[in-house]
Amino acid sequence: MSYAFRLLSFLYLQKVQGLLSLLWLIAFSNAQAFNELPEGKWSYQVGVDSWSLNASVAKDPEPWNAQNTNLLLPNAATKWPYKATSAFTSVSGSQQVSKSTYLSLKARADQTVGLRLDEAMLQHHLSPSLGLRLGVVNYKTSWCRSYEPDSGWIREVETICVTKGLQDVTGGAPGLQIFTNQTWGAYLVQSQVGLYRPLALGYAPREFGNYFPSPNFKVTKNNKVGFNVNVLNLETAIEGRLSYIHANQRAYLPESDILGDVPQVSEMWFWGLSAPLTPRLSARLTQLMQKQRIECWSPLNSGNWCNLKVVQKKSATTIELAYASSSLDLLSFGWSQTTFDTGRDFFLADGSFVTQDQPFYIETRQLGAAWRHDWRAGLFSVLQVIQAKQKNGFDDLNFASRGNAIGLRVGYQF
Repeated sequence: MSYAFRLLSFLYLQKVQGLLSLLWLIAFSNAQAFNELPEGKWSYQVGVDSWSLNASVAKDPEPWNAQNTNLLLPNAATKWPYKATSAFTSVSGSQQVSKSTYLSLKARADQTVGLRLDEAMLQHHLSPSLGLRLGVVNYKTSWCRSYEPDSGWIREVETICVTKGLQDVTGGAPGLQIFTNQTWGAYLVQSQVGLYRPLALGYAPREFGNYFPSPNFKVTKNNKVGFNVNVLNLETAIEGRLSYIHANQRAYLPESDILGDVPQVSEMWFWGLSAPLTPRLSARLTQLMQKQRIECWSPLNSGNWCNLKVVQKKSATTIELAYASSSLDLLSFGWSQTTFDTGRDFFLADGSFVTQDQPFYIETRQLGAAWRHDWRAGLFSVLQVIQAKQKNGFDDLNFASRGNAIGLRVGYQF
């Protein structure tokens, strides 16, 4: 064994030991108790959304450039068939089941995500600062406001919250989390480390990012690990979040002309910053970056179906302002940019290189504004406008489109 190899092995072990020591320190630091699950508090929302859409392209042209879907308007890649007027509902809450154990549930239904269980877990406190979560747990990577009773948006400007191809890193899955809540001076620090298994309990049997290698693909492996750190200044209310999720996945393509095996690795980073600028005005900045490395291998020379390597990079950046003009009125303004970049290399069945595809990209920009008014007695309304434009294609070939939407939400919460 060479000296260089022994040196690299030693450095790697030191890196692993250092990470374990850091997690041990975070978990067992003395800190004040902080419980993010209010005892016995439940919230329900029901209502109707109505949208009027106007786009330069009414539907996606064949065969591949999704000029309408890439606008990310309310009709983009909905779970249920899109309707201009549709109902929505959600339920969230927690209940204490013992002195140190809580049950938490979050579920919703609308045409964008369908019927979705985002959280169904037991949270147990081992000490005032350390606890466990078990069940369907939320990744807590983003600041999506799906269950916030005072959300100022119908359709959020943070596109990772409404984009189907990014739900695998902004939702949740069956898993186990170790979390801490600590106060260091003026700062409340929350951290967690989690292991996730989306295939467990049949929760997400077809989750494979936004890549669909064949019509009948079967996911055979989907394991994730991640961490999250959230810091809140208790004096200024400035809040920051940093999150990471690593996914190791594999699928099988059973079609007789493919018989392929598809390993995939995904890495996602998210960071966000929220701050009050005045007593009535607040700002938020977020960014998500994800990289997927996908391979497809078949014993057959199955054309473009398989025997290729794909690298896909995704990013989503948002800037938001919220202004409370009164105790009953909230004005929201937002800008977002979402980008997908994809490169592909093609091979023969024996693994020899054939050709490299031109890099393919999607870029979508949106501007949004919304006015929420609370009518007391639980009734509320949100009026929102969205302006979107997108282009997709290759460096020397662009397919552009633009569109806008105006929507009205009328809801009741109790």
